[in-house]
Amino acid sequence: MHRRIFVILFFVSIWNSAIATEKDTLPAYVGISYVPSLNWKISFLDGKTLGNPLKLKFNLSSMTSYEGNFGIQKIGVRMGVSAQMENNIIGKIYRWGGYLGYKNMMLRLQTSKISGNLEWSGTLPEGFYASRNFSNKFFNIDIIRMFNKKRYVDGKWVVVPGENQMGFYWGVGYTSMGYPVQLKTLVTKGGRENQKFGVPAYDTLYKVQSYNIQAGFDLLRYLCLTGGRYGIIPGREAMRFAMFASTQDKLGFGPGRLSNYGIRMAEALNPDKKAVTDELFNVMVHYSLSVGFRYYIRKGMAAYIFALGYDFEGAAMIPFGGAADTDKDLGIDLVHAFFNHGVSFKLYVSFDKDWK
Repeated sequence: MHRRIFVILFFVSIWNSAIATEKDTLPAYVGISYVPSLNWKISFLDGKTLGNPLKLKFNLSSMTSYEGNFGIQKIGVRMGVSAQMENNIIGKIYRWGGYLGYKNMMLRLQTSKISGNLEWSGTLPEGFYASRNFSNKFFNIDIIRMFNKKRYVDGKWVVVPGENQMGFYWGVGYTSMGYPVQLKTLVTKGGRENQKFGVPAYDTLYKVQSYNIQAGFDLLRYLCLTGGRYGIIPGREAMRFAMFASTQDKLGFGPGRLSNYGIRMAEALNPDKKAVTDELFNVMVHYSLSVGFRYYIRKGMAAYIFALGYDFEGAAMIPFGGAADTDKDLGIDLVHAFFNHGVSFKLYVSFDKDWK
């Protein structure tokens, strides 16, 4: 409870400072990105050492992303996605900010599904499965705002116009996802320094809830918000047809919870040992990239952008808090990384009454 209150106060304080002197300068806009066939992969640290007993075969799944002005109330609900999913703190900030009229920011929602089949070739205790299907939701919400990048020149910070046509942004967010994991068990005769591998197990559902900070650039969003009036080359409008790129770095923290299935299996394979915990502190180090081609049209006070690209996403998941200290402890470790990629279709529409 205290941790939750601290996180709420942390994010609210950041946002209050960010919006304290901002004016509503963004045009109304909505963006949609759709990846029809998303390929997933998970790789486990020390997998080869343990013999890679867990094999995961993922189904192709789709991913849909929606984004728009922070102040457009119920934008997610209108598109069939709720920002309040799982009662997350970022969704609450979005709701409060909308009520108070903070519009100079953007909301992004992403939904997908992680599903497939797992096969276990390691030691299998009675009552557990060598093969089974899995299916879990992926959800992400971000609140982001653009910023002017500055460089330190001749003793002062100055804005470099050319660089700020890249669409730099920063923000905060929440990610929820779950999938099967391979459990590297740890045992010791006494002391963490004497830990060694026990008999490995697997869990059907490792559930991560991560609160994130992020930064990146997005040429498509910048083109949308400026209506194509400013291109990469200073003093010229954007070209109708061109390449685009967007990228994001993200650092997240939050609980990673193991299910009762994984804890019971680990203890069954390591008799006389008791799992030290079923909840770990998970650190996520995340990177995403989208590149492709886009075409834009501006008609009067509206701009329309169509894009075809390829999206890549990857993250290292590093849990803490599972070490074994005594000869009765069963430590748990599951450092791993996930990746997904696929062809994406994007559409942005923006409107500003000042565009002629």
